[in-house]
Amino acid sequence: YVPVRGRECSSQQMPFIKEKFTTYNDFANANMEDIYGEKLKDSYSNEATEFNSILLLNKGNNKFEKITLPNQAQLFPTLAISLFDLNNDGFEDCVISGNIYETEVETPRLDAISGLALISNGKDGYTPATMQKTGLYLKGNVKSMESLKFNDHTLLIVGFNNDKLRTFELTKN
Repeated sequence: YVPVRGRECSSQQMPFIKEKFTTYNDFANANMEDIYGEKLKDSYSNEATEFNSILLLNKGNNKFEKITLPNQAQLFPTLAISLFDLNNDGFEDCVISGNIYETEVETPRLDAISGLALISNGKDGYTPATMQKTGLYLKGNVKSMESLKFNDHTLLIVGFNNDKLRTFELTKN
């Protein structure tokens, strides 16, 4: 195993790294044991096995159904999700969003998509709806989102980092 973070970010959190590995090349060629030594054997370890954005549907009795979201939903971090019937077909659709501008120096900001509407097929999955079809374009560092019924419309209230709340009405097609 090798560290995910490079020497720059790692040494900001653990200054001994900069002293132990005086060059970036030395750090790049080191493995985890070279860096952390014997203490690594007693350290906490965990393993991630799922990196997809998913929905977990509660089926009751502590049973959940996992639905992997479509490829377009994997292009950005999902920080906010709102469930409501976007196209009036009787099935809950979902709008997902989220960007991360405030990343470490070694990580580019995560802002590939400005929100995505996913239309339920009524059984076991969702199909992405285009921005042209929904009118959904959430430009900015989205952190939260809620839907709100107002008269006969559904409004999307979106919170942006260090910005004011914005309200959107999506086009129903």
